[in-house]
Amino acid sequence: MTNLVCAPGENFEFDRSQFKIQPDGTFRITIRAMAAMAGIDATGLSRSLSSAVDENALPCARSLLAQGFNPVDVNRWGETGGIPEDAAPFILEHYGINAVSPSSTARAMLLAFTRVGINAYLKEKLGLAQRPQAGQLSGGDLIALAGRTVDLLERLGGVDARAQHQLRDMALNYVARQAGGGLLVPQIEMLSLQEGFRDLAGATPAEASRLALKHGKAVKALYRDENGRPPATHKQLVNGRSCDVCDYEVSWLNDHLDSLQQALETARAES
Repeated sequence: MTNLVCAPGENFEFDRSQFKIQPDGTFRITIRAMAAMAGIDATGLSRSLSSAVDENALPCARSLLAQGFNPVDVNRWGETGGIPEDAAPFILEHYGINAVSPSSTARAMLLAFTRVGINAYLKEKLGLAQRPQAGQLSGGDLIALAGRTVDLLERLGGVDARAQHQLRDMALNYVARQAGGGLLVPQIEMLSLQEGFRDLAGATPAEASRLALKHGKAVKALYRDENGRPPATHKQLVNGRSCDVCDYEVSWLNDHLDSLQQALETARAES
């Protein structure tokens, strides 16, 4: 096992003794290991964390306090089991981006964390990642399946741009969950009116389709009046034809959710 007291920028192997897994599944990281991942001297990191309770805390400590970490806790991390994993990205961000002499090691480690999530990354490196269960697709199998799915849809008539993004996000998020991490990409922030009726107001797919067709022009005009511009659009296959479909911010649709629900209730009462 490689010694974790590394010169800045020197590669190292992960020593399991330096990463303590907690009952909730998160990690505590020793100052030595955190310093090695950041490509800095452990003494300097320890000094910075200890300064968290001082009136003039050192820059790394200040960045942690700005994120809401308790100064007393930060000061005592070296004595109380190590640095919590949720603090690691902020430490790497400081030393890899904001420090006077940014560390390439810290930047590389930060990038690795952001790709799959810190917890999943550490579990993989420490040999603690769960193996896929019987019947559960591995990441590679899932990506291959997604590729075959896109090929099939293309042969059946094409995949519009928005569907491509959604398929990509679904695949990436699924892989992230399989690895034990969180979501890699944010949830969709734009919805069509039909999706708004279905996903926000609780309409069935058939109801949502009818309501969107009935109220589409009025909603588009309301959006334009309130925002001074028309809504964005995306190309979508509708009954075999490529059409422009309006997109609305989820926040805007939520502001008008009462109206969507009222339209749904009225339609149900009339049916």
